[in-house]
Amino acid sequence: MKPKALVFFDLDGTLLNNESTVDDEVKEALVQLKENGAVPFIATGRSPLEIQHVLEDTVIDSFITLNGQYIQYEGKEVYRNTIPKSLVKRLKKMTAENDMPLSLYTSDKIRATKYNPTLKNAYNFIHENPPEIDASLGENDDILMMLIINEDATLDKPYLEAFPELSFYRNTPYSMDTITKGHSKASGIDALLEAIDMKDVPLYAFGDGSNDKEMLERVDYGVAMKNGVDEVKEVADYVTSANTEGGLIEGLKHYDLID
Repeated sequence: MKPKALVFFDLDGTLLNNESTVDDEVKEALVQLKENGAVPFIATGRSPLEIQHVLEDTVIDSFITLNGQYIQYEGKEVYRNTIPKSLVKRLKKMTAENDMPLSLYTSDKIRATKYNPTLKNAYNFIHENPPEIDASLGENDDILMMLIINEDATLDKPYLEAFPELSFYRNTPYSMDTITKGHSKASGIDALLEAIDMKDVPLYAFGDGSNDKEMLERVDYGVAMKNGVDEVKEVADYVTSANTEGGLIEGLKHYDLID
């Protein structure tokens, strides 16, 4: 039996509060959402390792992670997209020349090429500890996403120009998410629908950041958080209250996904 809807939730600034945890009333709303026949998904730039506390604390068991690069449905992997090793090698070289750490993500590991205070700030920003240092990751592993660690956004442009094969999302003041061009949370949704054969199920999405824009445009009903960036609000079908003001529950009620 197909679900009544698939509902995708960004984490930081959307499903999570300012301490990167899920409020009890949001947990209850997710239970009701599932009881009403919808399937809730996490849709995040974070890695599977960085969402385990959400999976443990809620009824959610399906997710799109690493900005669409790695997907599980009901606990089983259904899709992954790897970055060519030649691009990983080139980006390692450029960040090293610019004295910037580069974080490397597989489906089950996170490592950084070097340590500096900005690396610590980047992970503390999402209430995580900095990863271990291992610049060799990627030589024999499938890299799904990279994170350029840099808090000076004026230095982003050379990377965009040097790597037209990659897409960059500055989601925090301290880093840029980096994935293969043409991939996003939206392309992750397409890959998911292809894998589980649910192309005729209504789609809803909630988000606040620049990497949520394509997702909100892709689904049937896109909800932007009041605390979100303007470019996301502009493409949303509905702008709800802030994540700390009950916005997620308000949005679910607006579309009659919960009572």
